[in-house]
Amino acid sequence: MGSETKERQEKATQVYAALGVGFVCILIGLPLWWKTTDTYRVQLPYDEIEQLAERKTKYTVDVTVIIFGDNVDKLWLAEFGEQLKDALEGESHSTKQLSVQYRGNLREAYEEENFALQKSFTIQELDSSLERSRVLEEHGKYFFYILPRQSKFLSVTTWVGIKRNTFLSPGEPLQHGNEEYYMGVREFVPIIKSLVRDTFVSEAAMLRTYQSARGKQHLETDKQSMRAVKSAPSYDVTFTLLNPQPDMLDVQWDIEQGVHTYLGPFLDQLSPYINITITSQVIHYTRLSLKPRVDSTTHQHYLRPEDLPHLITPIETKLGSHVSNSPGLNFVVYVPTRDQSPLVIRDASGNPSKTNAFLSPRWGGILIYNIESPQAGATLPVPVDVDMKPVLAVFLAQLKLLLGFYAQKSPAISWADAVNSGLAGWELDLWMRDRTLENIATSTATLRSLAHLLAQIGNIVIKDEIGLEVHQAVDSIATSQTFLSQGNLKAAYLASRQAIISSEKAFFDQSLLELLYFPEDQKFAIYIPLFLPISIPVLLSLMHAFKWFRGKDTETIKKD
Repeated sequence: MGSETKERQEKATQVYAALGVGFVCILIGLPLWWKTTDTYRVQLPYDEIEQLAERKTKYTVDVTVIIFGDNVDKLWLAEFGEQLKDALEGESHSTKQLSVQYRGNLREAYEEENFALQKSFTIQELDSSLERSRVLEEHGKYFFYILPRQSKFLSVTTWVGIKRNTFLSPGEPLQHGNEEYYMGVREFVPIIKSLVRDTFVSEAAMLRTYQSARGKQHLETDKQSMRAVKSAPSYDVTFTLLNPQPDMLDVQWDIEQGVHTYLGPFLDQLSPYINITITSQVIHYTRLSLKPRVDSTTHQHYLRPEDLPHLITPIETKLGSHVSNSPGLNFVVYVPTRDQSPLVIRDASGNPSKTNAFLSPRWGGILIYNIESPQAGATLPVPVDVDMKPVLAVFLAQLKLLLGFYAQKSPAISWADAVNSGLAGWELDLWMRDRTLENIATSTATLRSLAHLLAQIGNIVIKDEIGLEVHQAVDSIATSQTFLSQGNLKAAYLASRQAIISSEKAFFDQSLLELLYFPEDQKFAIYIPLFLPISIPVLLSLMHAFKWFRGKDTETIKKD
């Protein structure tokens, strides 16, 4: 009897030990394992990202028409305003995703504007005086001044200033009455419409840029979109001088002073919006891999348009590169060898190129700089200085095209020359509006792709830093769209630039690489060898304990 009691006590001890081990494994071990192996994923605004993709983007353009003169007929002024409103709000390039709104204002000239008209002797002076009267630069707001009949600028029909002023003159003789003058002013409605919608705003180009950035397929390709590099907060620009025969020509160039003098005004205008880093280098003993053609009549060496693409790849391998996240642009000055000099570029018709240079889309440009061969008996190498003014004039024009400045100027209109080859105010606005729409569309598409990626792969860790960048990108997109609809172009661009920076920083974070994580089906191969040897004894012990309790209950009932 005592041995049976002792045996039952030992059995009970084993059972309670098994239950203790089982409960520890199930109630403590499994939750602890689940918690320690759980993937940390910060909450992202998935709904807001989808709403941004479906939200319509609208940009607003302000147009103000100012009429000089006293006692302007109020009724005619109202009729003219209605005609202008109908012209601007007519058929536009608006879609479900993008629309444009024009806010018009028609008024008589203020006292200070009339004073500026009286004191100015040239249209340029009047333009500068009116610009100085504005305290702040108003991006995306355009002013049309209709000059009086008695104006000294009657020879000017339509003249666009260096900022955002446009001057229109009816050109009516002094003896004509008000009716003839008013009829002449009404003829400016289609001119204002064309300037605003086709040149200052360029609705078709804006729509093309926005749809392309959103990833819409089957769009008609155009030179502008294929030529310009994508929008970015910074760019790396490299100027290279190639001298294949340094033993004959000691070619020198003052690139630092040249960039400061001829590119400085342009770079200064863009400095608040993008960062352009400029470097330069000189490479010797590098010549063209393609043998130029020779004109049988003039014995002149030349290159045809079909030859030009083959020049870039061999030269590009010699240029070198540096690690950078910014898009790079290359501008090369090539000095031909003496046996191939002078070397010219001819167009498809066989005519020599005026600049002797060509542009490669999204890469840069190459200019062939011919130098006279050294005279017989000259001491070698002969020192030669590159004239930087014509060289950088060509590269400046190419740089504008590569950065997306594509304004088209009608030859029927007089245009003011930008100061020191910089940018006109309306050109900067056009570029800023184009880049803003591209940034909004690109960052929205990037966030949607990121959201879909994280939804498909559930075991990717989403760090707090990524969550902050995503939230900042979403807020920046919404802010940019708000400013754009209000007509605040500069603020809209700066917000869109932050959106593109944050969205790409989140998307390309190294912790989001899918290869860093095991697929779901491979987790079984990892955890089964770990849990199977432990779980089988624990489960068997729990089964024996359960049977023991059932047997104990049966024995108790029998005794009763």
